[in-house]
Amino acid sequence: MSRTAASHLRALLYHRVSSRDQDPQLARHELRAAARARSLKIASLIEETGSGARNDRPGLQRVMDAARRGAINAVIVWKLDRFGRSALDLLANIEELERCGVRFIATSQGIDIHPGGDAMSRLIVTVLSAVSQFERELIAERTVLGLAKARRLGHRIGRPPSRRTPDRDRVLALRSRGSSWREIGRRLHCPVTAAWRAARSTTGPFKHTSRSRRGRS
Repeated sequence: MSRTAASHLRALLYHRVSSRDQDPQLARHELRAAARARSLKIASLIEETGSGARNDRPGLQRVMDAARRGAINAVIVWKLDRFGRSALDLLANIEELERCGVRFIATSQGIDIHPGGDAMSRLIVTVLSAVSQFERELIAERTVLGLAKARRLGHRIGRPPSRRTPDRDRVLALRSRGSSWREIGRRLHCPVTAAWRAARSTTGPFKHTSRSRRGRS
């Protein structure tokens, strides 16, 4: 591509400032120099402070929105970890940039991924894919181990049971008119089992006129 053609391409510079890197001036200079070296016109510079572990950072979302709208041709970052800490998020975002026809450059690490890419671009994406799969498996393994430990310690897994108890007389009245347990739960805003327990709490076995316990539908 000629320098004239390249000069019409628009680059978005993105930098996330970490707590250890409060002065972003060096990164700004390097990002601008990288754009100039590639004859790319700078569309905008987005800086934000926040954890790299979050993939819903407002500035990052603005980057991805610009790519989806076709407003930019390249995204330039200082380092991979400024774009995302998780290999899963990095891969997902880079693959989306590729689908949008947007080039991704990490200046300090010599990473330059072209859409549809050359051999080096494909190698980098393949390595990221492998690391992401490894990360996925680690997360799944930790989740299973965490749940098993919680069960051993007697902790309840999942949502706690509802403590809402419906009024017994209202349950009986609705049931005597032929309402199903599901209808009663919906009308009294309580679980079906809570409605049934309220009815059973009456003196003696609960008897109804139309449906048996099997009809908790």
